[in-house]
Amino acid sequence: MSFRKTFKSAMARSVAVAAIVLAAACSQGSSISSPGATDAGTPPGGSNGGSGGGSGSGAACPTGFTEGTPVGGLTTCDLSGAYLTNVTLENIDGIAYRLSGRVDVGTDVGAEGNVAGSQPAVLTIQPGVTIFGESGTDYLVVNRGSQIVADGTAAQPIIFTSANDLERQADADPSNDLGGDAISEWGGLVLLGQAPINRCKDAATPATAQCENIVEGVTNPEAVYGGADATDNSGVLDYVQVRFAGFAINTQGNELNGITFAGIGSGTRVENVQVHNNSDDGVEFFGGNVNVRHLVLTGNDDDSIDTDNGYNGNIQYAVVVQRANGGDNIVEASSVSASVAPQSNPKISNFTFVGDRTNAFRLNTGTIGQYMNGVVNYGQECFRFESSAGNGTAGFQAGADPTFNSVLFDCDGGLATANSDTAAAQGAVAADANNALVTDTLASVLFPGPAELGVTAFDASSVSSFFEATNYIGAFGPTETVTSNWAAGWTFGLFPEPSCPTGTTDSGFTIQGTTVCRLTGQISSDVRLTRGNLYEIAGRVDVGVDTGPDGNLAGGVPASLTIESGVTLFGNEGDDYLVVNRGSQIFSNGTAANPVVFTSEADVTDSQADPENAIGEWGGLVILGQAPINRCRDAATPGSPQCENIVEGVTNPEAVYGGGDAGDDSGSFAYTLVKHAGYAINTQGNELNGITFAGVGTGTDVNYIQVHNNSDDGVEFFGGGVNIKHLVLTGNDDDSIDTDNGYNGHIQYAIVVQRAAGGDNITEASSVSSAVTPQSNPTISNFTFVGNRTNAFRLNTGTLGHYLNGVVNYGAECFRFETSAGDSVAGYTEGADPKFSSVLFDCTGGLATAASDTAAAQGAVAADANNSTNVADTLTNVFVNGTAESAVTAVDPATVSSFFDSVDYIGAVENAQDTWWQGWSCGLEASDPC
Repeated sequence: MSFRKTFKSAMARSVAVAAIVLAAACSQGSSISSPGATDAGTPPGGSNGGSGGGSGSGAACPTGFTEGTPVGGLTTCDLSGAYLTNVTLENIDGIAYRLSGRVDVGTDVGAEGNVAGSQPAVLTIQPGVTIFGESGTDYLVVNRGSQIVADGTAAQPIIFTSANDLERQADADPSNDLGGDAISEWGGLVLLGQAPINRCKDAATPATAQCENIVEGVTNPEAVYGGADATDNSGVLDYVQVRFAGFAINTQGNELNGITFAGIGSGTRVENVQVHNNSDDGVEFFGGNVNVRHLVLTGNDDDSIDTDNGYNGNIQYAVVVQRANGGDNIVEASSVSASVAPQSNPKISNFTFVGDRTNAFRLNTGTIGQYMNGVVNYGQECFRFESSAGNGTAGFQAGADPTFNSVLFDCDGGLATANSDTAAAQGAVAADANNALVTDTLASVLFPGPAELGVTAFDASSVSSFFEATNYIGAFGPTETVTSNWAAGWTFGLFPEPSCPTGTTDSGFTIQGTTVCRLTGQISSDVRLTRGNLYEIAGRVDVGVDTGPDGNLAGGVPASLTIESGVTLFGNEGDDYLVVNRGSQIFSNGTAANPVVFTSEADVTDSQADPENAIGEWGGLVILGQAPINRCRDAATPGSPQCENIVEGVTNPEAVYGGGDAGDDSGSFAYTLVKHAGYAINTQGNELNGITFAGVGTGTDVNYIQVHNNSDDGVEFFGGGVNIKHLVLTGNDDDSIDTDNGYNGHIQYAIVVQRAAGGDNITEASSVSSAVTPQSNPTISNFTFVGNRTNAFRLNTGTLGHYLNGVVNYGAECFRFETSAGDSVAGYTEGADPKFSSVLFDCTGGLATAASDTAAAQGAVAADANNSTNVADTLTNVFVNGTAESAVTAVDPATVSSFFDSVDYIGAVENAQDTWWQGWSCGLEASDPC
């Protein structure tokens, strides 16, 4: 009986999410992480390549960056010194950016932007990028007048972390992922702005353009903040994590916070930010009035939120889980004095504070503040309320002292410390009848229970238009759950891992003790598949609803599927397959140590009768994009935005691809294996490939993928221009690489070992005709093709193509070269027919089949003196270059396209030391079966 049928015949077991004290979980190094939490170094669209501190991923640093020592299997690109012009950190598979010492963005332009010789700059960080430091002296400073634009997404948060964290994430053991008690492994993030402050370094008047100060934690040289621009714009922080930072640069008290906001104004956008395990404060605000929405602070070792020097910003939706074996106050609020304006006057609404250290609130000299719609679950006293707070006099005075509205206090140590102004604390709580001193009933630590739901919420929007009006207290609403809330999917270590993440269902079964989660039907929102589970693809699973060729099809719904490193997905039948529709994305974020694997149920359950030859055991992957194609299903002009077609292999309903966006971004693949797939949905020729790329554009990143034992083609490209580096194709039963319908992409480093007992051509290249543009024109460099079936190359109607730096070891003819290929004229025409440069052909069946245009084949080979047909290959280990390959003069592929790496060898693998395929692929060596 199949595993699927066993699923259907059993009673689904109930799933209970344990209520775990999160700080304790973090301190124990638990494998618990937030649903969809990104592994450091393996951001969506970026991946690491290998384990430990050995060789890097093989990815190259962008122009202008120096490559450093690999960390966690990642290629590292160094950031150092001061950046005085705009710079962008690109999200590139296998790369992380290292902060080497103090790194400055721009030089200080002064309080008014008029410092002579100053040079402002903008640091742009693409979604999914990882930046790390190796010690406390590695930190980032964004100076006054400059900006950081770290605009991540829930699926691709931007991660600032440590080298140690990258090593932990590269470890195959997910129990190491949270890092336990680790803190102070690098410096932190410092933002300096020109907004008003009330503590000046000289005799200037507070809150004037002349009032500026030196920020704590930064030396050599000191860094200055403050000015008179309340709308100062220091950039964007959105979907950003800062992990394991904080450091005392010189003396205790002069430390780096996770994020320091110094003189930052309301023009700066800060949303969806987390600081985890910082050795000083999580976030500290020195003056300014920057607003924050969706703030998560976990495991920090001093205060979690520290406000000082005239901070007047707003914060809504804040979760704080204090460090179990460290930490100080959750909120420390200070100012210069009650007589210096602007007084610190933060306003915080919808907060949930959980901890057990010193005080929930330490309210110091001169601070005011309004705290609304909060839940305080604290193991000590709620307050250390100084008499000098607010108006600076003993007792509580409404309107002049810190105010609390609709806050539930549950503090085991009582309301206030013995050295507090107890009357002020009692007065502050009593001033609003909706404040409550009761035992909280938080569910799963953070979510409202009956006690919270019994508190009447305060309308925070009446205080400031920044705030959203809510009908609940706390950071999360009554309908939000552990798996469905604003913090799920992008945070780190905040929630206990559910049995199955949102968007999947618990099958009720396990395989070898691992929970099996099921994907079915339509995915119409962003879904993240977390490590620790197996995932069944049950039937046709669609990511998103087709948004059309230009993204505006009525009823279209874009969505994303993000897959964490180490995840395995499986299907059981040929009609189990995954379709990523136009406008939607897939992020398959494998690493060399922990690849993503798509395979069959029989493979996962070790029930294959003949694993070495197993094919067609499930469907495959279909990626549909909006890039140009040349075969239209109606009368549209080929290559136009209106040209679209129905992809083969998909039915009920049919799936459509094509459009006018050559840069279409359908997501990314890194270190991903597809095994034992392929299926004829209805008739022969309408089959599922291992991976179908249909109308997929150049914005899609594909690096380190393998298709093994597919019953149809390994990879097939229907138009589009998606590029690939590091492609392994083994044991596929039809063509290994099939290009059609105007495909114009590039492939570099391709190993193909054809199926011994089946298979057709290694490469089949086709198009509509030579008269239709864009013609299919693939460019493939550094390939090693090994096989013994039909032809190494079958070149059909209208196709062009450039094949360079190749090794062909083939047991039949090299070519079936149709007269209709290229310009569709018999014989070979330079520049109008498929082109070969620096290719060693060793084909025991001769150059071309009898049915070929032999003159065209001979002309194509003869057109480059560096092609060779009379030297036997000397490949070792099946695909590693020997003396014959080393003797061939290579063409520099970088002169053909900037996509290609510049190399001076032919073949996919330079020599025995070039092992880019090891550790994540399978079936290339007897010691590494699939």
